[in-house]
Amino acid sequence: MNSVENCTTLIVPPNEIIVPPQALLPEDARQEKIAEAIDTSQVPPLWLCGNKILDVAFCVDYLTRYDLRCINGNFFDIDGTISDSEVESNIYEMIKPFISCGLVNKVKQLVGTLKMEAFALPPEITYDRIHLANGTLYTNGNFVEEKQPCFSRLNITYDTAAAPPDVFFNYLCGLLESEDIPTIQEWLGYLFIPCAKAQKMLMLIGNGGEGKSRLGILLKSFFGKGLATGSLQALETSRFARASLENTYCFIDDDMKMEALPQTNTLKTLVTAEDEIEIERKNIQPYQAKVYSRIMAFGNGTLSSLYDKSDAFYRRQIIVTTKPKHPERIDDPFLTEKMISEKSGIFLWAFEGLQRLLANDFRFTISERAKQNLLQSMESNCNIISFFKAKDWISFVPEIFISTKDLYAHYVWWCDENCEKPMQQRTFSGYINQNLDKYQLRIDTNGIGSSGHRSRGYRGITTRK
Repeated sequence: MNSVENCTTLIVPPNEIIVPPQALLPEDARQEKIAEAIDTSQVPPLWLCGNKILDVAFCVDYLTRYDLRCINGNFFDIDGTISDSEVESNIYEMIKPFISCGLVNKVKQLVGTLKMEAFALPPEITYDRIHLANGTLYTNGNFVEEKQPCFSRLNITYDTAAAPPDVFFNYLCGLLESEDIPTIQEWLGYLFIPCAKAQKMLMLIGNGGEGKSRLGILLKSFFGKGLATGSLQALETSRFARASLENTYCFIDDDMKMEALPQTNTLKTLVTAEDEIEIERKNIQPYQAKVYSRIMAFGNGTLSSLYDKSDAFYRRQIIVTTKPKHPERIDDPFLTEKMISEKSGIFLWAFEGLQRLLANDFRFTISERAKQNLLQSMESNCNIISFFKAKDWISFVPEIFISTKDLYAHYVWWCDENCEKPMQQRTFSGYINQNLDKYQLRIDTNGIGSSGHRSRGYRGITTRK
């Protein structure tokens, strides 16, 4: 018994001109397709067979019109990612003159078949070129007008005659100390290539109101779909969050939370990722993919961790602090728009920073100010460092033994004297074991503690109280 809901009745209007979907085509190509449709309007599509649409034939015809590939379940054209909804809209416009019911289900079915027909393996990711709106710029300075396939194309036109971005320069001078501007120049250039070899994330820290977020809006205009936003906490704790970084150049947390991260494994993996990592999306089987999105965060305080006090966590960070907002400064509500109009000039400036970074083997120019910011962040988030610096409490003497229990007891006493919250004993011991070389210590499992019994401890350190 036939059901009305499941019928697929084909209706071919006798005099209607069928215009193929145009959303994925540049304007000139759209006009050509419209002309083709007019010339062939009386010829039924080849994918019509009686009262049915032939799925494979339709998809073959679709791919002759649009150069699409499907990689890891996502559509791509010459300019990068194409959402499923865009493809669905095109297919809907293409078949709606012929279907009277069940149209939505048929569109979904055709999209699934199209993904199989357009399947392609991920291409090799190269970081010796930048994919721009009007061509390809190689890192050696050579520019060609040919567009090459990419996961995401920058919304920037390469123009060697572009005027210097004076508005942007004035913005930077008001936001940062002059010694930190080269770091930002190299960082912006670093974002243009799909590469994580520098193994750094950038933290821009201020008290608020300085204009840090303007930089994030500017970058959004640069990258478009190639930029993701969200929370570092969610990135660390949600197993689905890292999927948002796939095929993007940059991830921005524009209002970093002050609460400490419960764990740091995911964040460290993303910052240093040079090989494929596991991506998991809802209702989709996890798969391996390369993720090269660089992490950038704006906040009022530095990033901290509840348990990870290792150098491995902190050495991945570049911490740049902003100037305080001048009390007489008058904010320009159109500043962002003015800087966006200078994109081509800003790109030339940032490209100089990228070339400098490459010449320095992906080592950033870090000011003494930024280096001190990192040390202060480490010490404020790990008071064990301050305890080891307290000369009235600690002495480093070769071969002198102290048990772990006695050393931790003095640390707790020091915290009480200095209104600090002591860390757990496991965290305390873990920090020392990770920094034995730094403090010239060695583990001794057979030393004599203050109780007179043999116990586990360290040689090379003692207490003065």
